[in-house]
Amino acid sequence: MGKTIITLVIRQVIDAGSNTPFARQVFHDSYAEFLMQSQVYNPAEQFRTFAEMVAQQPKANSLHYKTGFAIGLYVQSLNNLVPDTWDTLGSIQLPFQRYQFKIIASDILDRQAHSVAILYYTAPLLLHKVIGDHLLLGFQDTNDTFMLSLHQHISICSYEEMT
Repeated sequence: MGKTIITLVIRQVIDAGSNTPFARQVFHDSYAEFLMQSQVYNPAEQFRTFAEMVAQQPKANSLHYKTGFAIGLYVQSLNNLVPDTWDTLGSIQLPFQRYQFKIIASDILDRQAHSVAILYYTAPLLLHKVIGDHLLLGFQDTNDTFMLSLHQHISICSYEEMT
């Protein structure tokens, strides 16, 4: 019998309304870093928003990567566990293997407009079955299974059927 291997990506959006200590730290430090790093692409401050900077200077897309350095220690403090992503019983917190930082929007004059996302990528998981809006999953090194509820911030980013 074949196995189906998937990798999930979970998107955590952080903005001015985020209220966990982790999210507040990421919001504050990523905005400060954005202000500093954006000066390279906007020395005369002729553009207010991240979108304007990218439209006028495509190399400003590197601000995703450069701004992301400011949050590395916060993500490391998560111990490779996706915040607030648990199985349906609340007993298994989903681990991640790598992450990616993205600026959704920002404004050099309005901190409240700053919005970022962290994309957490899981290690390969066994997909046993899809039941409604739930995935029956397993880790590759065990026979144990767990259920994960799908929502708008979870996506399958790789899918492979093994024979």
